[in-house]
Amino acid sequence: MASGVCALCKQDSELMESHIIPKFIGKWLKETSATGYLRSAVNVNRRAQDLKKTPLLCNSCEQIFSANEKLFAENIFKPFQDGHTKFDYDEWLIQFIISLSWRVGTMERIDPKNDMSDQLRHELDIALDTWGEYLLGRSREFGNYKHHMFFLDRLESVPAGEPIPDHTNAYFLRTVDATVVNNENTVFVYSKIPGIFFVSHIIPNNMTGWKSTRIHRGGRVKIPQSCAAPGVGDFLKHRVEFVNSFVSHMSDDQRQKIVDAVSKDPDRLERSRSLDVLKADQQLRDHNKNNKDN
Repeated sequence: MASGVCALCKQDSELMESHIIPKFIGKWLKETSATGYLRSAVNVNRRAQDLKKTPLLCNSCEQIFSANEKLFAENIFKPFQDGHTKFDYDEWLIQFIISLSWRVGTMERIDPKNDMSDQLRHELDIALDTWGEYLLGRSREFGNYKHHMFFLDRLESVPAGEPIPDHTNAYFLRTVDATVVNNENTVFVYSKIPGIFFVSHIIPNNMTGWKSTRIHRGGRVKIPQSCAAPGVGDFLKHRVEFVNSFVSHMSDDQRQKIVDAVSKDPDRLERSRSLDVLKADQQLRDHNKNNKDN
């Protein structure tokens, strides 16, 4: 642990090594992988045992997040991965999503990577401060920002003539991703875990086109959903291509390590989610090829 100021409560404290994407996601990815290891999209030449951590929160604030992560894992993430399509929830779900968006936005605040105007960055700061007060229990309100949760499915086909990046299923179903998205008049926080992505709108505070995706203080969310919000489809394609640009830099040595790990335990490969995704992406490639040939 390192000493510093907790990013949430602003108190001097010993800082925990906090996960930006919750720890249980990394554990699930390892358990369902063909090799038992993780690989970061931005560091594909290094195997890892855990998702990225950074000194961010004091122990008390870390526990606030952990409680909602446990409820999300038990009531939504794991049931969804087992095929469930209806999920009842209480206020813990909006708290979980806001905590995730707060973490992603806070990392942008700490280490700016986006070319954002001063006005949009000011609006991001207001949202983060509002969400922080809500997460700490100092306020019952979390602003007029709308939060959406969208469940992703295996993509088996696309309309003829519509380009789709390679490894799209790997991105949808096996990849974690998070960023603050902005253009000249828009900013929102995007977070993605295997099979699910979240959007927290800031400017504007919502977009039309979402159906059965908005999360409130309580209710039920169910599949099917749809999203025709402007630009979301193109944005997802861009993120797939972004991740692919890193994967293409994997060294021959690291590729061989994957082959060796799989060869040592072929039974693990057969029961892994990794193999399912590889087959799904191959089927999608075959479908696209047939579309072009015809």
